[in-house]
Amino acid sequence: MGAREPFLFPADDVPEHFKRSSVLLCFWRQDRDLRVLLTKRAATLRGHPGQMSFPGGRLEDGEDWVTGALRETEEEVGIPRNRVEVLGRLDDAWSGAGHLLVPVVGWLDTRPTFTANPAEVEAIHTPSVSALFDPDVFTREEARIGDDLYYNSTLRWDEGSVFGLSTDLLIEAVQWAIGLEEHHGPGRLSSLRSWLHWRTEQESESTADSRPESSLTNRPRNRRA
Repeated sequence: MGAREPFLFPADDVPEHFKRSSVLLCFWRQDRDLRVLLTKRAATLRGHPGQMSFPGGRLEDGEDWVTGALRETEEEVGIPRNRVEVLGRLDDAWSGAGHLLVPVVGWLDTRPTFTANPAEVEAIHTPSVSALFDPDVFTREEARIGDDLYYNSTLRWDEGSVFGLSTDLLIEAVQWAIGLEEHHGPGRLSSLRSWLHWRTEQESESTADSRPESSLTNRPRNRRA
């Protein structure tokens, strides 16, 4: 994989309340194919329970993106952080749960031994990249944010499926691996701006609906003498 400059969101576009998080897209070669690490989130988790995702989470104080992704991966599935060769990072991303998300790409020499943390991970999956990118199992659905139209893609294999942002990250990583310089960050930034605009409109409408009637409306009518 060649060097790649990730697309970064302008600081002014990221709300101050957004949490800083990172995830690890971890690959290795097995049975003449590339494998990727996915985890099924524990059903007891508050955010996105039961969904397929990459290991990762919020940064701790003083952590950078890479350190946070490696720490979370070790905590969730038991891969020692010193075993992962960090290849770089993908374009900035975001989630509707209020996260600025930085995807880190890592490489392993061999398939690791996994130890799932039951508090966070229900199951560990290692699908082949070729199975995930079989055209027969790829679907795309329209999604709207306000008046703007976007697409959510889903990749399926015999043990599950991955969709939404996770699919977008995986597609971006594979494009990088095969030498395509296609940035996904500008589209993500556009959707973030649309989402923030839509949220602002929704909050304004909610405030207007809950506002008491004006004093002019409530003013009693003058009675004729």
